[in-house]
Amino acid sequence: MQHPTSEHTRSAHMHEVKSVEKTTCCIVGGGPAGAVLALLLVRKGIPVTLLEAHMDFDREFRGDTIHPSTLNILNEIGLADRLLQIPHTRLTHLNAQAANGMVTIAERPLSGNTCWRFGAVPAINC
Repeated sequence: MQHPTSEHTRSAHMHEVKSVEKTTCCIVGGGPAGAVLALLLVRKGIPVTLLEAHMDFDREFRGDTIHPSTLNILNEIGLADRLLQIPHTRLTHLNAQAANGMVTIAERPLSGNTCWRFGAVPAINC
């Protein structure tokens, strides 16, 4: 006796193969981590195929702030200046109302951090 779902499941999950490509490195996901990894590998001469399910950025994002540590990394790989050309709001400190008054959550850190600001960047339609 055949397992009740084996043949049905196999046929229901089969997809037509439209094309086959050979690659040295395949990165699945064109989010921030996947895109930066692809960029760094390509800069080192490694051929990369970057797969992304979405064809555009017309969707809801989980966040639209760029933290100072992220700006440092973008600065190190030569992308911070281009990114900061996009209209954005500079946040040099961040306060919140607490039960006992205003509390500073974040502010310009001590020296050593070249990109000390938070940037609030709106989602971009590309």
